[in-house]
Amino acid sequence: METDAQTLKRKQLKESVLLIVIILVLTTVGIFLLRDHAEKEGKELMEPMDEVSQLHVEEGLKNCVATTENQSKSLVKLNNALQKYKEQHEITFLKLYKYHFTSSTLFLVFSILSALALFLITQEGWKNTSHFIKALFLTCTAMASFFGLSLSTFEQKISIHQNANAYIDYDNLQKKLRNFCATSLTIEGDSISFSKLHSEIMNEAKGLHGFYLEFDTENIDTATIFSLDANNKATGKENKKDKEKEGDQ
Repeated sequence: METDAQTLKRKQLKESVLLIVIILVLTTVGIFLLRDHAEKEGKELMEPMDEVSQLHVEEGLKNCVATTENQSKSLVKLNNALQKYKEQHEITFLKLYKYHFTSSTLFLVFSILSALALFLITQEGWKNTSHFIKALFLTCTAMASFFGLSLSTFEQKISIHQNANAYIDYDNLQKKLRNFCATSLTIEGDSISFSKLHSEIMNEAKGLHGFYLEFDTENIDTATIFSLDANNKATGKENKKDKEKEGDQ
């Protein structure tokens, strides 16, 4: 038969497990609610700029002055390409904003709960503190560490700024095209040929093009994890070792 102490420990274990499950369930619900809120907020933030982008695409390059039909078609193609690049960075920006908002909020919540639990523990001492407070402290500390590491490891804040800046830079290139179409001049009011403008915008777009996702290299070895050559070399070394072992046998 179980002693009173064993029964008490079993009861405390069940209560601790139940607390952890409840926290995980509430966290999951919170993640979905926070992401939904952040997504709506992000779309509201981008809505005015999206409306301007539609003007660039639909109205910006109509009835261009001092350009041939082929040149006008080239401007439209270039403008559409810039628009697609903008949309790529907007999608990435919104996704990262959603993850960053969720991680930051939950990190703050669990950090506060962990600090409150720690305060109660310091008042009573670890041995005299109830198992409920201990379980709450350990669980909240673990969750705060998880969301804190996700923020630092994936450098979400840096990636958000990079994609937002790239979006604006592509938008500025579209403004150059629109101004040239309307005036045959640069935004500064200088005369410029079609070929020079086209080449300059292509060159600037080439410098901007990329996937802006940052990682903390101290936590993730990004130098080799995405390197096909490095993976192939590692696989080749393993195969070579296996063959040498078979030869020795």
